This record gives sequence, structure tokens and C-alpha cells, in this order.
Amino acid sequence: MGLFFFYNNRKPRQYNYKPILFDPVEEERVEKLNRRIYEIKKDMNALTPEEKERHQAEEIRGEFFSQTKHLKRRKEREEAGKNSFLSNNGLLIVILVILLGIFFFWILS
Repeated sequence: MGLFFFYNNRKPRQYNYKPILFDPVEEERVEKLNRRIYEIKKDMNALTPEEKERHQAEEIRGEFFSQTKHLKRRKEREEAGKNSFLSNNGLLIVILVILLGIFFFWILS
């Protein structure tokens, strides 16, 4: 018969896929190069309508994130990887408060 333990649970095997053809440094370099080419074409007024439309959508998306405070804070929290103590342990705190309430009610009655 298997019993459920909170602290000695076995973890599932991790998925360790390493892409062969993906290089993050190369991707970043290509993105910077494309951004620079776009800026040069924009200064020279040599953009095609497709390029204008594609980059206009990206600029609007960036502008939207910069203008909304809650989305900016959420993005910063995700990048930092930090969550509050209450959000991580909220259920345990609620259960502890209920158990303490039952214990004191039992003692006082």
C-alpha cells in the first residue's frame, strides 16, 4: 500500500532536449543585424510596404507594454523569477490558520 508523503516524493524524469541547430548567440546577432538594417532603411526611406507593416506591429506591441504598468511589472517579475511568499505558500498558510482556529475553539469550549 502506497502512502503519500509531502517531503519524499520522487521527481519525474527531466526532459533534456538540446537542440542541435539552435545557437542563442547567433540568433541574437542576427536579430541585432536585422534591426540595424531596418533602422538604416527607415532613415533612407527605402522600406517596402511589407516591411513597414511588419515592423509597425512590433513597434505597437512594444509601445503597448511600455505604457501599461501592470504588464511592465509582470514582465519584470517573470524576468527576475521572484514570487512573493504568500503566492508560493498560500494554501499552506490557509490550512495552518484553519487548524489553529479549530485547535483554539476546541480548547476554549
